[in-house]
Amino acid sequence: MKFLAIITTLIATAAVIDFPVFPFVWEDCYFRGTTDQTVTNFTIKQNFCPRKNHTVIVTGPVIRDIIAPATVIYTDNLDFCALLAAAGTPCPVAVGTTALTFDVLSKPFLPVNLITQFRYEARNGYNTILFCQDASIVLRYNNGTCV
Repeated sequence: MKFLAIITTLIATAAVIDFPVFPFVWEDCYFRGTTDQTVTNFTIKQNFCPRKNHTVIVTGPVIRDIIAPATVIYTDNLDFCALLAAAGTPCPVAVGTTALTFDVLSKPFLPVNLITQFRYEARNGYNTILFCQDASIVLRYNNGTCV
């Protein structure tokens, strides 16, 4: 009987707790050679909520100029130079730049309460890999609100 009371209390408590979505452990997902940016930190500032922007910050030196048509793959190909320009850093981005920040609109079909693999892969206009980062993420909702 005590066991049932403890389980009931835990379930009731879980229904009102805001589940933290961050921090994720982002890892390099490109192992076939060098990349055009040496990533020292990869951060998402906001939670992944459907149809809302989240800000991506890629820290580490750019070792080859970023030129158009650069792309970033989130779930589809996005114009990376356009994303950077909207955040105040238009292409070409010079060698030695130490941080890239851009906003991405989250997709409307983000799965909830399931482990999901997220990947950001950026290709330079030279058709080389700029960076590749991925993480396993579980999105949580609290009372119908993305947290």
